[in-house]
Formats: sequence, C-alpha cells, structure tokens
Amino acid sequence: MGVNGNNPKKAKKERKFQPSAGNVGVADWMQANGTDVLNAIEAVSRTGGALRFGYTRDGGAYALGVYGDGEPYTVYVRPNEDLNQVLREMAETFND
Repeated sequence: MGVNGNNPKKAKKERKFQPSAGNVGVADWMQANGTDVLNAIEAVSRTGGALRFGYTRDGGAYALGVYGDGEPYTVYVRPNEDLNQVLREMAETFND
C-alpha cells in the first residue's frame, strides 16, 4: 500500500506521447482535388481494391486506408504535405 492507503499501481498514469512539431494547418478533405480523388478511387477499385478516407484520431492528418493490396494498410498525410500529389502517386501505382 502507498501513502494514505492508495495503491501506487492504480495511481500510475497512462502517458501517450503526441509530438506537436510539424503539425501545420488542419486536415480537411474539402482541400483535396476532386479529379485526383476520383482517379485514385478508379485506379484502386479497378484492381478489386477499395479506399477509406478519414482522419487520424486527433484530426491532425489525413488517413487513407488501402484494401485489396495485400494486407490492409493506412497512408497518413499531414496537412503540410501535398495530399493531391499523394493521390496522384497512388493512382499511378495502381495503374501500372
């Protein structure tokens, strides 16, 4: 038992490190180029795959889930990165 009858193991706080450096801007899918989004969807779905469009839990980045390319995986794009370029590269990769 700890001080005042408290159990020190229960008092242990969970700490999650979340870096704040580099978080510039806000992730907003309305900023994505519609043609780039459609081309990525078309390229991935043509191979029998699918895309999931969302945000990270804290809303600080875009989260692109890719299904049908082996094990499902998520591509994360920060707001200060070129989302449209990532979508174009994804379409090119799946068009090969």
